[in-house]
Amino acid sequence: MQVIDSSEQNKKQSSFVLKLRNTFLTGLFALLPLVVTYYFLAFLLNSMTGFLLPYFDIIDKELGWDTPIFLKKILSFFVIITIVLIAGLFTKNYFGKRVILKLERLVEKIPLVKTSYNATKQIITTFQSTKTDTFKKVVLVEYPRKGVYSVGFVTNNKSILQDGHEDKYYTIFIVTTPNPTSGFVIIVPKDEVIILDISVQSAFKFIISAGVLLPSKKGEELENSKDV
Repeated sequence: MQVIDSSEQNKKQSSFVLKLRNTFLTGLFALLPLVVTYYFLAFLLNSMTGFLLPYFDIIDKELGWDTPIFLKKILSFFVIITIVLIAGLFTKNYFGKRVILKLERLVEKIPLVKTSYNATKQIITTFQSTKTDTFKKVVLVEYPRKGVYSVGFVTNNKSILQDGHEDKYYTIFIVTTPNPTSGFVIIVPKDEVIILDISVQSAFKFIISAGVLLPSKKGEELENSKDV
């Protein structure tokens, strides 16, 4: 009888521990997105405002103030936003465009800076363009080897003349997880690309979540014969 009571007690303890663990995991998964978002925004704010803080320290020293650090960061943020808005207004008029053009010509004379500047400008121009299908199509390609598939985004398509006939290729960006800002650019023949009938947002959720978040609709499957 004592053994039975002990066994039941162990079951109750195990059940309690299991419920406690499940409750903890539920709370963890509920708070994790908020915590990650907070740290991301904090990192972004620190990165944007960090270089202005020394100037506020100089102003404090000259005026004998003791401004709290969080207030300095907020002021720095608004200063940066103001600078960006002024730059936008400045570059819209003729005089501003001429100044920017002269600065670009000056930058292009510096070897290392020229390479970095031109690459960055080309990327920004591509993303700003409304005439291209940048990140408009989600595809599935065999990468990094045969039999293994990766989700990617078509960024460009081009035709290459080989042996007297034209072959169409897709330039595809393979995003890494969990950091979507890095990845690989590959060029794949058209007939080796499978177009996915899912939105770019759904694909990003799938990638960033390491495959946990699947498209909500079952109809969002492979579409074999759609052109990009």
